[in-house]
Amino acid sequence: MKAKPQETLNPSRQVFHSPGMAALSGVPLSRQRVLLTDFAAALRQQMFFWGRDVMSGGNLLLRHGFEKLPSPGLKGTSCYRLTHEDGVIELHGACAGWYPQVSSQRPGFLFVRTKGRCTTHRLHEPVVPGRYQIEALQNETTDAMAAARLFAGWLAEYEAWVRQQMGPGYRTECRKMLANLPKGQTWLPAPQAEGWLRLFAAQGPGAPRARTLLPGSESNPEKSHRKQNGDSRIKPPFFASSRFREASRLAAPFVRHKEAG
Repeated sequence: MKAKPQETLNPSRQVFHSPGMAALSGVPLSRQRVLLTDFAAALRQQMFFWGRDVMSGGNLLLRHGFEKLPSPGLKGTSCYRLTHEDGVIELHGACAGWYPQVSSQRPGFLFVRTKGRCTTHRLHEPVVPGRYQIEALQNETTDAMAAARLFAGWLAEYEAWVRQQMGPGYRTECRKMLANLPKGQTWLPAPQAEGWLRLFAAQGPGAPRARTLLPGSESNPEKSHRKQNGDSRIKPPFFASSRFREASRLAAPFVRHKEAG
């Protein structure tokens, strides 16, 4: 049985002003783009994690509140949908996105796994995987940053919930499984990944590059400073740092805790 053709969705033609656009006016676009590249790398890893979540803990996506639906793109596959803020999140094996309600003034968000990049859109209905409406997808960096921050805030909360439900070792095992795949591409370990997502959601272009949070990374500015000054003190875990606590406080307006059930 063939999937029904996707209905033509007309993106809004009204002038749009992204939340926080004035605050971003002085931030170089190159800085915003590299952070969006970091977020795209996070989502490549995360899509493998979601696949594991479906098969773990009695289907963690369903337990978190997602609705399981037949995927319109591929016969015999499913997608998952969750109401979030003034729109819906929809997860497929090929893409993940957030789609605002018609009345919303926010830009939508879409990540396509094969393209490996974050885009923004004006769609109010989820896309059909493999049949992306190119004319509706946009690469306007400021809008993409605003949309990505909303999605990152939700993702940080989801990962915190998974950690509470399954224990911290669960994501470590998921990441090891990804690393053992022939073409598996891992990103940050779970504690640092969750911390960076919170920083990105709260601070946007003010967030650090993801690589600076890698344990033992020579690109970590604090570690490099200690090395240059002969300081061999061990840096405390990221979750125990004042930087993480401050990031969690700042991220509160961007995220919403969801109880298990």
